[in-house]
Amino acid sequence: MGAGFRGRASVLLFLAMPAFAGRPFTTEDANVLEDKACQVESWVNRSSDATTGWLVPACNFGLGIQWQVGAARTREDGRSAFSEAYIQAKTVFPGAEDSPWKAGLVLGVIRLPRAPEHNGWENPAVIVPVSYFGDGWAVHLNAGSLRDRAESRNLTLWGVAGEAKASARWTLLGEVFGENAARPSIRLGARFAAIKDQLDVDISAVTRPGGSREERFVSLGVTWVTGPILP
Repeated sequence: MGAGFRGRASVLLFLAMPAFAGRPFTTEDANVLEDKACQVESWVNRSSDATTGWLVPACNFGLGIQWQVGAARTREDGRSAFSEAYIQAKTVFPGAEDSPWKAGLVLGVIRLPRAPEHNGWENPAVIVPVSYFGDGWAVHLNAGSLRDRAESRNLTLWGVAGEAKASARWTLLGEVFGENAARPSIRLGARFAAIKDQLDVDISAVTRPGGSREERFVSLGVTWVTGPILP
């Protein structure tokens, strides 16, 4: 979810990572779509330097695995080009049905086509999400690793996110996420259920203390969930 390939590659790699405890989180949740269900997420990140638009379809074809593909196009300095893409698979480990705790596994690979080197599908990542689902609220924790080919090093990824219903349609959102010992990014926002369990609209603001201008942006997105539709 970065604003194009500028600045430290590791920051952009992490911002590009898929992560959906429901839009707009970067922190993953331990939840997947119903079997045979699909969803489409789309959002725009606007910083003072660039505008990046994402399109991210996902489906659960069965076996409890949610497959997701995302691609982004960025416009900056008067030019527009495909800037980031990823593919990932997510599953949730079996557990007690009445337990509020869930854990899962996410495997993915990221591509930064505008990078001067290593611009193919060369940045693999693994994340373990753990979620606690309360009555009208939830907390999501992430720990993982990403191989940054451009810098020839492994990054430690982490994230903490929380969401709480403010009303029947509004949910308040907040998260802190980062990599290694770098200063983390912070997101605050809200999600509106335009059509319950089908269509959500969200808005949030992201900043990173001491970060560049492209690491401070506003994000506006929509999520459409189909329910089971696949044969």
